[in-house]
Amino acid sequence: MFRLFWLLKWKSLKAELQYPVNFLSGLFGTSLIGAMDILMLWVPVTAFKAIGGWDFWQLGFMFALWKMSHGLHEFFFLPFRGKHDEFLRMGDYDSFLIRPMHPILQILARSEFVVANMLSELFPSVTMFLICAPHVKVPWSMGNILFLGLLLFSGAVIEWAVYLFISTFGFWFVRTNALRSIAGTFLFRAANYPLHIYGRVFPFIMTFVFPFAFMAYYPTHYFFQMQNPLYSVWMPYLPPLVAIVALTIAWGFWSLGVQKYQGSGT
Repeated sequence: MFRLFWLLKWKSLKAELQYPVNFLSGLFGTSLIGAMDILMLWVPVTAFKAIGGWDFWQLGFMFALWKMSHGLHEFFFLPFRGKHDEFLRMGDYDSFLIRPMHPILQILARSEFVVANMLSELFPSVTMFLICAPHVKVPWSMGNILFLGLLLFSGAVIEWAVYLFISTFGFWFVRTNALRSIAGTFLFRAANYPLHIYGRVFPFIMTFVFPFAFMAYYPTHYFFQMQNPLYSVWMPYLPPLVAIVALTIAWGFWSLGVQKYQGSGT
């Protein structure tokens, strides 16, 4: 099954690269947006010197962590951020359910623009990471490097789990644009600034409802060896566990939702 999944994924990627001008223009445009995100982070920090006690290098490091995780999400899990509703509405789910592969894997294999999206996220984020890392004096042991890779993939899975959970409402309501927009707003707000500047309600939502804080905010505490993360000193170590729990809940909810699927009528 997984061999077939990667074969379909590869076919989708080859199809994407058949139009190089469209690919390069998309890559340039989305990379420019990523660069503007970094600029929008730099402007307020230069005005206030620090935000929540964090300087530009610390904020840039956190933003780069989030951006790299988001880039991995764009490559592996992008269809659940925008295509799931379309598959339900256009009746594609009927064909997913009768093929000898899990429907979720079929959806993930239906990639569009994933290479451009991934590279446009990774180029500015890796550059930002390499620039900021020397300024924040992270001790780069082999253990920290391996844990960084685990944290980045955990963050990608956490983001996917949230969108998988939200997409499942489409089995009842067909369209979930508003819910995905709300989640996206929380996602991007969590990426820019440390959560402790927002009071109590927003950090709670970002930790226990939309657990995007585990993509960058809590991992940053681990690398900076900060002793006072929100809620517990264990939070910086929990992203892999949170990813497993979040995906288990989202997958279970999807399994419930697909049993209610009755076709779109198209």
